[in-house]
Formats: sequence, structure tokens, C-alpha cells
Amino acid sequence: MRLSVCSCGLLLAASSIAHAQSQGSIEEIVITASRGESRVSSPAFVLDNEAIVERQPVVVADIFRNFTGVSMRTNSRGESVVRVRGAEERQTLVFLDGAPLATPWDGRTDLALLPAGLIDRIEITRGAAPIEYGANAVAGAIDLVTYVPSEGPNLRAEVQQGSLGLRNINALAGVGLDNGWSFVAGGSLIDRDADRIADKDSVAFDPSTSSRRTNTDMSGNTIYAATAYSGDAVFLRASLLRADVERGVAAQGDIDPAISSPRFWRTPEWRLTQATVNGSWRFASRMNLRVTAWQQWFDQTIDAYTDYSYAVLREREEGRDRTVGARFTLSVPFERASFRVVATAQESTHWQTEYATATGEVADLVADPSLRYRQRLTTAGVEVDLRLADDLTSTIGLGVDRAATPLTGDKPVQGSLSATGWSAGLRWTPSDRWSAAATLGQRSRFPTPRELYGVALGRFLLNPDLQPERSLLGDLSIEYSLTDDLSFDIALWANESDDTLSQRVVDVAGVSRRQRYNTNGSSTFGLEAATTLAITEDLRAELSASLQDGQVEREDNGERPALLQRPKEQISFALDWQATPSVDLRAELLHTGSAFDLGNSGAVVRLPASDSLNLRGFINIGDWFGQDVLLTAAIDNATDELVLPQLGLPAPGRSFHFGIRVN
Repeated sequence: MRLSVCSCGLLLAASSIAHAQSQGSIEEIVITASRGESRVSSPAFVLDNEAIVERQPVVVADIFRNFTGVSMRTNSRGESVVRVRGAEERQTLVFLDGAPLATPWDGRTDLALLPAGLIDRIEITRGAAPIEYGANAVAGAIDLVTYVPSEGPNLRAEVQQGSLGLRNINALAGVGLDNGWSFVAGGSLIDRDADRIADKDSVAFDPSTSSRRTNTDMSGNTIYAATAYSGDAVFLRASLLRADVERGVAAQGDIDPAISSPRFWRTPEWRLTQATVNGSWRFASRMNLRVTAWQQWFDQTIDAYTDYSYAVLREREEGRDRTVGARFTLSVPFERASFRVVATAQESTHWQTEYATATGEVADLVADPSLRYRQRLTTAGVEVDLRLADDLTSTIGLGVDRAATPLTGDKPVQGSLSATGWSAGLRWTPSDRWSAAATLGQRSRFPTPRELYGVALGRFLLNPDLQPERSLLGDLSIEYSLTDDLSFDIALWANESDDTLSQRVVDVAGVSRRQRYNTNGSSTFGLEAATTLAITEDLRAELSASLQDGQVEREDNGERPALLQRPKEQISFALDWQATPSVDLRAELLHTGSAFDLGNSGAVVRLPASDSLNLRGFINIGDWFGQDVLLTAAIDNATDELVLPQLGLPAPGRSFHFGIRVN
């Protein structure tokens, strides 16, 4: 395979980046893979709570909308999904306190339905992720870490009001006791009447006569509770998340309903409950056993309508998922080497029932037989960290992933799939000012049950011959601090993939249907660079750039498919000004280059470049029982620029919100 031109990217400010270093902290225990001083893995960065609050997000998806090298889009199912280095969203796994957040049936996580106020820290791994992340973490992984209260009473609360009916109320109250116990509980309410249309031409067939996008309302509530105990040799933490959402799904606005019907969907029920238990036990003076176990309950109802009026119901799909899993990591350190043995197992069962109605009324829905699907994923592997010299460390790992689908509904039985993963890394740290690391590894992603068996209410044509995607990933990264006020991060990366899953349009009796298939592979590589400069004590500048390019290998017929929805460049510039001790102002400018997408006819269409501006500010007006009280205000996409990550599904236009926060 031939590697094409390069890439580049990832901006974060010095105050926004904090590298995980200690293995014993609570934060390290509740994420998926701890990063000790001797462990060498793919580049990662941590966004702490101060940096998250500075961006004033309403939902978790808002945090990822303005980073170079990390892209966020809302797909035709209404899901806000994140991509790392332009890879497919199913190749980027999302974890909440170390437990997978995605529903295995589909393999994607909708980050627009999770309140941002719940999240205390985010760690993003790019490239070949450590083996603790298990199967399917091909391009990277994202760890969302919830709030752990410090000793004494703690409160985080926020009330926001915004454009187009946005309302956000969230609060977390916690207490840390001096005997090692801590407790936290909270919840949120989020409502939105609609998303704003920035450019009517991008959704030409949406009948809206105002700036409000048809069928983009959302109403949701979330509750959360956790308790933890931290002792000298034992750590235990149990948490429970419950999210209940009702929403509309924007129809793909470039599709003429008279020719090919887009998805006229509403989701009257989207309910996620996830229980997670984390534990760590240090024994025999040196060994450490870390355990994460999770149980997920997910229920979703999708109503499909006949047109933009959403008045005549055509059919309904009800899905129910139950998932249970666990991960065990045993660490054994020695003077010059340390070993980790990892085992992960997860089983998920999906029940699906489809209904049809001849009258368009809910009362007349007639159910087809309920179908049941099941997938089992397992991973086993070992890693060893080697201290070759005082300034030179290495990590080598080997793992085996396996996927089985013992239940396949009314579809033919599928054979089990397996794949081997491996990685090797080397880090050199000649001084406190700079370090360099190189990693190389292979990871695989199995087709999800939905990719194998789901027809999405008649939209997809099944392909029973899908095979696992396989990727060979390499990174060379350098971190350098010229002075205390000027730092650089640079990473060269490459990704050579085989059997990459893509989509093609197939004509079936005059009707265009999409079908997933394995391409002959693709090659991408690029460069990520970021720098932060403290211009004065009160003014900080942040600059980053990401350039990427690549190509798909030619098909058997000689044609070369395009890489879809991958901007060739992203450039981000931000200024953060502490105007007074109580006033902080921030401006962010993000340039996203052009990309390509697949039109409804199967033709490749160019997506336009965009330049979006975000403005942020807050004023500290005092304290309340020792807690800071802030007045906040934000304008997203201030110039109302068209941002088009996917054809017919633009990102929202200009919006604003203001509020008050206790932190």
C-alpha cells in the first residue's frame, strides 16, 4: 500500500494539558489504563476540570467541537459522535470511569446526551491504545472521569439559559470524610427547542421558514450517585448513572423526499442506566490488582414518519440491550521491569421488535416477531515495561481479541472472529525540558451486530461477509519546553488499515440502499503540532495545526473510493485574557479544511471549508459558603458560519447562553 501525504494536529493550552503521571491517584484508578512513569504508550493528553469549565459546555459533545485533530459530527441517526485523527467513530472507544459507554449493538456513543457538568476530567489517547481498552480501540480511546470530592463538603452547580429555548440546570454535591470515604450525588435537566440553521442551502429540503431546524428539539434528565473508599492498600468505588432523553432527529436536508426518503425519525425513548464498580488491591507488598466491572441497561424507541410534518407514523423500532462486563489487570513490578496481565470479557444481548401501521396511528401498530442478538467480546494480553537506562524506557505488549455472535435473530449463524494485537514503545527523556517517544502497534475492530444484522428500518442492505478491520499504527512524538512560558508538542503519526469498513450505494429494484463492505484498505499519516505562549502574566496564546491526507486502495474493478468526512487540515488559535483578578475572557478561532462525503446517488461530493469563532467569558462575583460564584456567558459560532461535517447534516449555527455557576 502506498502512503499518501501528511497530517497534523491537536491544540491544547498549557493550562488545559496535564499528563497523567502517578499510578496511585484516584483519577488513575477510575480510568481504563493507568500511565506510570515507566509505561510507554501512544500520545495522550488530559483536559482537567478548569479547562472544561473554561469552555462552558452544556453537554459532553460541546467539549470536542473545537479541538484540532479531534472532530465531532451529528450523524443521520442524530448521534453526536467523536473521531480521533479522522478515523471512524466506531474506532474510537469512549469510557466512563473505566467502563465502555457505547451500546455494543451499535458501537457508538452519543455524547450530546451526557451532561458536561458530570465530567471532572477527560483523557484522550491517540493511536494504538493500551491493551486494557480491549477489542475495537483502533484509532484511540477517550476516558471520561466523573467528579470525586475532596475532603469536606463540595458543591458544583450551574444554571444556564440560551438561544432557541436552551435551558440547563445541573448540580453535584459531595463530601469527603477523613476516614477515607467519599459520597457524591447530583443530576441535570437539559431542554432545547431547536438547533439553528446557519445556511439554508445546506438543508435545502427542510421546510422551516425560520432559522430553526425542523425536528431538533431535545429534553433530557440525568441522575448520578457514587461512593468510594480509599485505604492504604485498598480502593473501592461504585457509581450509578441514569439518563432519560426524548428528542427529534434532524432529517438529512440535502435529500429530496420526492426521490429518496431521508430518515424522518423521532426518539420518544432513549434510556441509559450504567452501574460501575472500580477496585484496586495492593498485596504482597508489590503486586496490584485492579478490577472494573459494569452493567449497562439501554432502551431505545425510534419512530419513523412519512415526511417533514412528523404527523403520519410509518413504523417503529424498539431496541433493548443488556450488557455485563469486567476487566482485570494484575501488575507486578520489579526493579528494572514491571509486568501487567490483562483479561477483559463482555457479553451483550439485544432484543429488537419492529412495528408497522397502515393508518399512521400509534394505536394501529402491528408488531413483527421480536428478534434476539448476542455478542461476546474477550481480550487477554500481557505488557512489560522495561527501564533500559535512567533516561530510556520501553513497553512491549501482546494481546488476543475474540468476537462471537451466538444469537443472530432471524439471520444466518456467523462464525467467531479473532485478531491479534501487539505494540512496542520507546521513550527517551534526556532532561526535564524535553522527551521523545516512538510507538508502533496493531489493533483490530470487529463489525458490530448492527453492522452485521441491522437494516435500519429498510435503509441498509445486509452484507454477511464483513471481516474485522485491522490497523497498523505508528507515532513519533516530542514534548519540549523552551522556557516556563513557551512549550511545544509535536507528533508524527501513520495508520495503515486493511479491510476498512465503508459504505456504498446499491440499487435494489429502483430504490437506493446503502451497504457496508470491507475496502481493500487505506493509508493515512500526518503531523500534529501545538504550542502555548504566555505573552504576559495575564494573556496566553494557544496555537495548533493538524494536516492529514490519505487514500483508499483501489477496488477490484480498479476504482479508488474516497476517504469520507476527513478534513485535510484543522488550525486553531485561541487567546485567553485574565482581564482582572475576577474577569476572564477567551476567544477561539477554528479553521476546518474541506473534505468529501458520499451523496445519495453514490457520487462523491466536496464538503466546504469553514472558519468558526467562539467567545467565552466569566466574572467572579464572590463566594458562597467558601465556593466561587461565577457569572458566565458564551457565544458559539459567533459569525453563523456553515460548518458541514456531513452532507445535509450541518453543525448548529450561532448560539449563545449565559448563566451562573457555583464551583
